[in-house]
Amino acid sequence: MAAGRTITRVLILWVALLAMSALPAAGMFAWLVIADPFGGSPHPADKAMLAQFQEKRESLEQLVRMIAEDAKLVRLAPDFPRPEDAGSVGIAPDRIAAYRRLCAKAGIAHGFSHYGDAIQFIVHTRGLAISGSAKGFVFAPKADADATEVEGDLDAAAASSKDKDVLFERRIADSWWLELDMR
Repeated sequence: MAAGRTITRVLILWVALLAMSALPAAGMFAWLVIADPFGGSPHPADKAMLAQFQEKRESLEQLVRMIAEDAKLVRLAPDFPRPEDAGSVGIAPDRIAAYRRLCAKAGIAHGFSHYGDAIQFIVHTRGLAISGSAKGFVFAPKADADATEVEGDLDAAAASSKDKDVLFERRIADSWWLELDMR
């Protein structure tokens, strides 16, 4: 009988230890689901983005002119340029600083990418680089070849889309597009 109680106590202790070790994992899972630490705030609504575009268009146009002069600068973020040594392609540190000031003035929180004849101004991001999304403005003569062109609200198009790995663009002016990149 004493051996049976000992086995029962050992089993109870073992189950309790397993439960206690699972508790932090369950807590972490609950935190990830509830807090969504990698998601961040929702993207600004199209209406807010269009108001920003109207208000900041002059600064955006100035950025377009500067980028045309510095065609070898393919990416500029708040914390890095690409190429990393912008000086190696003739772009001085004070010019990089001027870009950053103008991006801040225009509300371009995450900088820009410049490949080919398109310039993507990244206003807002959500999630991780491997599974996130971005919303911003694009200066290009036509929509991206991979984009789904939308006549109305980009967020509504995204919400109704079965494909969650998609690029939506909406023309907002001559060569200007509002973009929601969920790829």
